[in-house]
Amino acid sequence: MSWRGNLPAACWDAHEASAIIPVEAESTSDGVFLATHSTIPITQRDRVDSARGGAVVDEQALLRAVQEQPADQPIIPILGKSGTGKSHLVRWLRAHLETKESTRLIFVPKHRMSLRGILELILEHASGERADELRSKVATAVDAAADEKTAQLKLRNALAVNIETRGNRTDGSPEEIELRSYLASAGGLPALFGDDVFRSRLLDQNGPIARLVREKLSGKGDEDKEDAFGFTPEDLNLSVDDVNRAGQAAREVAGALTSEHSFRELAAKMINEQLGPSVSEVFGVGGDDLKQILIDVRVELDKQGLELLVLIEDFSIFQGIQGGLIDAITLISTEAQKLCPMRVVMAVTTGYFINQMPETVYTRTYRVFDLDLPDGIHAAFQPTGFASRYLNAVRVGASELDAAHASEDEVPNACEQCPVNAACHSSFGEVDGYGLFPFNEAALDRAIKSQSSDGSFVARNVLTRVLRPVLHRDQAEINNGRFPSEGFANDFRGGASDRLANIEDQFKLRSPGDEELSERRIRLVRFWGSGPGAENLPPTIHDAFDVPPVDNLGDARPPKPDSRPTLPAKPSVTATPTPQPVAPDPQLVKAVDSWLATGNILQGEINDLRNIVFQAVRQRLAFEDGYGGDSLWGNDKALAPGFEGKMVEFSQAKLADAVLPMDRSNPDDMRALRALAWANNKNNWADVPDGERLQRLTETAIDRWASRVGSKLLPPQRPDNDTELARLVEVLLSIARGLGIADAFKSDTTSRIRAMFAPVPDRPDLESRPGLRTLHSFLVEGARSGSSVTRVGRGQLQQRLLRHASFSQGSGKPLALDLSKVAKVVRSGVAGAPWPAETPDLIRSSVSTIEARLASIDSLHAEAWNLVPDLSDLGGDLADVASELLVLVNERAAAGALPGGINPAELQTAAKAVRLTDQRKVEATFAQLSRWGQLSVEEKLQVLNGDWDESARRVGVWHRMARQTVRLLEHSLGNGSPSDVQREYAEARDQLVADLTAMADSICPPTSDDSSGAEELA
Repeated sequence: MSWRGNLPAACWDAHEASAIIPVEAESTSDGVFLATHSTIPITQRDRVDSARGGAVVDEQALLRAVQEQPADQPIIPILGKSGTGKSHLVRWLRAHLETKESTRLIFVPKHRMSLRGILELILEHASGERADELRSKVATAVDAAADEKTAQLKLRNALAVNIETRGNRTDGSPEEIELRSYLASAGGLPALFGDDVFRSRLLDQNGPIARLVREKLSGKGDEDKEDAFGFTPEDLNLSVDDVNRAGQAAREVAGALTSEHSFRELAAKMINEQLGPSVSEVFGVGGDDLKQILIDVRVELDKQGLELLVLIEDFSIFQGIQGGLIDAITLISTEAQKLCPMRVVMAVTTGYFINQMPETVYTRTYRVFDLDLPDGIHAAFQPTGFASRYLNAVRVGASELDAAHASEDEVPNACEQCPVNAACHSSFGEVDGYGLFPFNEAALDRAIKSQSSDGSFVARNVLTRVLRPVLHRDQAEINNGRFPSEGFANDFRGGASDRLANIEDQFKLRSPGDEELSERRIRLVRFWGSGPGAENLPPTIHDAFDVPPVDNLGDARPPKPDSRPTLPAKPSVTATPTPQPVAPDPQLVKAVDSWLATGNILQGEINDLRNIVFQAVRQRLAFEDGYGGDSLWGNDKALAPGFEGKMVEFSQAKLADAVLPMDRSNPDDMRALRALAWANNKNNWADVPDGERLQRLTETAIDRWASRVGSKLLPPQRPDNDTELARLVEVLLSIARGLGIADAFKSDTTSRIRAMFAPVPDRPDLESRPGLRTLHSFLVEGARSGSSVTRVGRGQLQQRLLRHASFSQGSGKPLALDLSKVAKVVRSGVAGAPWPAETPDLIRSSVSTIEARLASIDSLHAEAWNLVPDLSDLGGDLADVASELLVLVNERAAAGALPGGINPAELQTAAKAVRLTDQRKVEATFAQLSRWGQLSVEEKLQVLNGDWDESARRVGVWHRMARQTVRLLEHSLGNGSPSDVQREYAEARDQLVADLTAMADSICPPTSDDSSGAEELA
């Protein structure tokens, strides 16, 4: 027996939910569609360029507008966000529109309409040789790319070619023009599109290329979005496991895209600009073809005295050929070319219409119907009325609704035959005689609210995310006494996050020994209840879901404990009690309630709770100070792993890292935490509501916490094979080498341990080396996406290591690193040890990403190579060569024969700036960079991080000036005409030329390029 007697508790067939509540409006029969239709408030505007104002109308106004639409304003757009009911409105219009005999209607459905299908729909109204030619072209062109994989590859290649040939622009900021030039170059996006390693990411089945190909070949699916497919910045955040196998150019552009969001935005924009022409090339049919088809149809219909009406459920399906459609719609009949009148009603998302429609569409628009109501305007629309019609339709069933529609009868009402009609409607509610069971108004409102990001009513979300899941999935749960289920609560949690947040109220609703019943009662009161706390609902609701009410729930709270001595009783005096205002709960208590309900809590509140728990637990611990050894990191709190207030973690994602996690699903922990917040506010348990009972519960929790913390803070047992510690040591040493920490390149154990915690070297000289600077930032900072950590950096890995190998003193501060344990791991030289199963995925993935980045540092070679001058042709000590060159320059200046372009003072200043050790550093660095392919990764990191930047700069300045000076002098002495001064030195000339030639050869031996340079100077 159920609450409905011998009938099942649920009054519908679960399978009818899928038939009655589809994803899209066109999926149901006319009988079901009309039985479930509710009047939708719409904003009607006469101007396209105004998004404000307008009159709130219903669908009848749309019907009148289509009937009255003038021929010279052929466009009526139906705007709105995805899921607001645009396609529903188009279908309603189609069902109620009475067209004239002279009207030819083309209906373009939203789903399962391929590119070929769209064109063939239009061609149905064309005849003659031209139409036959177009039919043949459409079939041949689309069939040529009918294989999805072939079409994907062709589209990828077409995009690469079009970006390279059309991607550059001369308008925009200088920075954008420069970035476009790089992305459109052969080494930019075309290299990425053509790379085999990145192929799998670009052709992913959920990516824009695959989705667009599927749409053109098969039409949009139920799961596809309404906006036109295209690339987003997220699609270009590319990473692959085997990046080292990718081409150099592809690696570089992928790395640049990954590191900079604005760069990805520009790249996505450039790709989307070429989608239209690329689609036309791949499928062989473009916008011009569609335009010609429609022109031919309009010419032929005009000869017959007919007009054309086109209803489009989703304009974005014309992506790639939309230009031809717009041109054909806006084309005006002339004496030279007679065209029939053509009107178009199109459902289109607001963003697509505003951002991608040309100005000609605005000037030819008659009315705009917008399903997004203006701010401040509230229409008389009842979500409960909308839902009740679907609830009734599911109870009646599709077959009976279709039969009633065919007979032109009224929509049947299933509730009229129900034996509990009166009690059900009284408790659960009804609209126009249609019951809301299994919802009531509160439950329905909270469920709808949970599926709305901005509080707006989105019809598709209400149908597919609220009604259908409950009616289909939960029907068996209701019949078997398992409702409200955990799935129901998880689906709609966001709509009731502020309900029944007080864990003590939840405790009142529990049935001892029956956890499943307790949880269902809490869910029932949270969603169906009307009061602020624990309550019994109307008896019919409890009966319907087989959840008995709680006895004595309305009883007053037990008196709070009183530690004062008992006083003799005073004579009673009868008096009218004065109602006392209920004091609000303390802020920290409310913070625990909110956290329990929503998962959100402020950082300051977390800190206060941590400190309270820390003080409570520390009093139970009796650790002695000192486990030996000095602190390696100077009690730096940023690295402290010991038990502090911060070790009370409130995030599920951090449970594996925390010494003392607080799990929101553990009611004992939450009740104790809330009670501690009360006691902290009142300073004693006597003033806490129900304090005596809560104090006992809290004492038990603190004992449990202290036992766990104590076991974590004792020195580790030093297992022989701590694989996670080995991996952490390995990656931290690699990071230290990547940062250029000198101790990391030493072989002794002490230096290497020091390197893992050494501060990052201050390198202000890296201005000319952005690649190395970016690597340093990558290793240190980690990465986030919104509020979530996607990759940890050096600091978090240090903390993770310290959890495995540190001691703590009595106050909880770190006292010493377990040097013997870490040294043993360092000396073992273990590489590539497997991660233990308990290591968090975030640590594993972060280390993998860091190791891949450190293994792909070859791209930094060119950056360093371009900065280090080649001194192999110097022929001696730089100081000596510089001195001899200055003597020669000064002699020529004294003789009045110094060529123009030589500045002795600047040459001398550059020579003096060079330090004694600069030449050795530059030559050593150049030698290492010259044999780059023979170096190990460690040697490469050492040379990249070497302290040679300033030396290379100083030497480079002098070297460039010296080479130019020698060329000018050599040219002057070899080709200049004798002057009076030169004749006076005729006897010494031959010797001087010989000396100069020898010196020139030592600095820069003559080459063909030098010879040409001398000729140019001549």
